[in-house]
Amino acid sequence: MSTPNSIADSPSLVIRYSGLKLRFALIVSAITAPVWIGWSFYVSSWLAKAILVGGIQEYMDLFYLLCFYVGLTIFGLVLLAVSLDNRIVLTQEGVRVPLCYLFEMNFDTKRHWDELQLLEFKDDEMLLRFKDGFSRFNLNGLRAGDLKDLVIATRTNSPNTRCSFDKKAISAGIAGVKARRDELTYTSIWEENIATRFGATAFVPLETKTKLQNGRLTVVGQVSFGGLSAIYLCKDPFGETFILKEAVVPLNVDESTKQKAMELFQREATILQGLNNPNIAKVFDHFVENGRDYIVLEHVDGLDLRQYVKELGPQSERLIMRWGLEAANILSYLHTKSPPIIHRDVTPDNLVLDRTGSIKLIDFGAANLFLGTATGTLVGKQSYISPEQFRGKATQQSDIYSLGCTLFYLASGKDPDALCQSHLAEDLAAKMPKLDELIALCTALEVEDRIENAENVAQFCQNYLTTLVLEEA
Repeated sequence: MSTPNSIADSPSLVIRYSGLKLRFALIVSAITAPVWIGWSFYVSSWLAKAILVGGIQEYMDLFYLLCFYVGLTIFGLVLLAVSLDNRIVLTQEGVRVPLCYLFEMNFDTKRHWDELQLLEFKDDEMLLRFKDGFSRFNLNGLRAGDLKDLVIATRTNSPNTRCSFDKKAISAGIAGVKARRDELTYTSIWEENIATRFGATAFVPLETKTKLQNGRLTVVGQVSFGGLSAIYLCKDPFGETFILKEAVVPLNVDESTKQKAMELFQREATILQGLNNPNIAKVFDHFVENGRDYIVLEHVDGLDLRQYVKELGPQSERLIMRWGLEAANILSYLHTKSPPIIHRDVTPDNLVLDRTGSIKLIDFGAANLFLGTATGTLVGKQSYISPEQFRGKATQQSDIYSLGCTLFYLASGKDPDALCQSHLAEDLAAKMPKLDELIALCTALEVEDRIENAENVAQFCQNYLTTLVLEEA
């Protein structure tokens, strides 16, 4: 996204649009310029001089001709202004679209956010529908990064606006910001119940355009938030995009809980900084400002698996096994570190399908899981937490349990029952017998009955895929 100067200095965010309408208007104004600039000015001067000498009553026909040429000049100037106006301007108050949409917008191109009713991506077009007007943009005239910023700005300033995304828009890279606000998460540490935004923790997320680290980072918009933390899309002065994870310890918890949470925040940052795996999101910085902890993370351009299933439905056994293989390899990397790293938060929200089609792990949520349990605000996590982790004794096999629950979600589109060994429904189990077997092995309630380690999970998935290839050969 570009701005007149920079995001940090400008009161608005500006998207440049190079659509067919604007190009057509610019071509027409350029071709006709000799007429409405040169010839029109020359003839108008000659006619005006004749009328002044002979009087308007004697030369009424020349006066009408003069009006025509003056009008032609005005038309040319307006056409030039329209063709040069290629900005979609986003502020906290509303949206301004280019002048070429003057007629569709009922001669008012500036609208408040509460007038925006629909943001729709369909085929090669993006539609902004207001209460009494609309603007239709060709996606070829907009950059994918700008589209993401536009959607995030809409989510931040107009949460009641309905959004619609088709499969083509998802694959084009607009993914990651397309679900309803209460569905939108980059990681599972943010609770899905947004009603806790101003709950007992008194946590108020940062506003758009907030500057941190002496202006080194500028908040573009909120991606998601919950009772204890928030996630933002940020940019640096060079226009690079990052994910900023913010966490705050509630004032109403006891000192020992607060100290434990701070230790876990530090642990999370240290862990991430020490990892070097292409399938794990990188951490670039960790800092404390105004009593809040922040981690600056790599912005993974993709779609988390929960959003993927919500948009496209439950997936095939073959694809789920491939994703399971990749996720198991990531866990194997973590579990074989010295000392072993237990993720503690393997969910569909934390696994992102990037543009290359690979699975990427995007966050660790140990501190937030701890705080959520301590303060009673943990929402929607029980379905993925193993019995031993629920009792505060997480092991490497706790991550395997969570992975099994994630595989269940990918196949069914539903969160599994909490603290249970999961099995697919009979019709799904009949279609996906090996996947159902793997899910059951991963989610056994007793650790000794569970599949032993991540390497064995990976091997199970690999054996299935290899057998499938041999059968098709």
